[in-house]
Amino acid sequence: MQKRIWLLMLLLSSLLLLAACGANENSAENPPEKPTTNEGTSGGIAAGAPEPAIKQLDDQTYLYTVKNQTEKPLTFDFTSSQRYDFALLDESGDQVFLQSSVSMYAQALGEETIKQAEELSYPLEVPPLDLEPGTYTLEVWLTPEQGPAFRTETEYIVE
Repeated sequence: MQKRIWLLMLLLSSLLLLAACGANENSAENPPEKPTTNEGTSGGIAAGAPEPAIKQLDDQTYLYTVKNQTEKPLTFDFTSSQRYDFALLDESGDQVFLQSSVSMYAQALGEETIKQAEELSYPLEVPPLDLEPGTYTLEVWLTPEQGPAFRTETEYIVE
């Protein structure tokens, strides 16, 4: 009877140890060996590079796009429903607003793929803020788990 109890305890301990030591490819000690953006893993020459852009649609609304100018589809892996982030920087470069600091996102894995010559587009609205009049920098970027963020910026004027 005691042998069975010890055997059961040994088995349970082994299972717990194996569960605790499971491989997590995204841990700091074991980073993935390749980025999650696939810019042509066949070694081919890219026709260009992905092009981020931001365009003002009206006073507070902008359109952020990333166009794939390469020969291969680009795939981005996300750890939440957030796909991009943006910040306002004052004239000295200090951050005065960060969208993700006032937003909540669903914790769900997601993926976005941009085929050759296509683009991802995200409209964004700068919320009403109590800022001093002046010229600010609106900076926007993708938020993939790994890989380039494709940052771009434009002037944001507060009168």
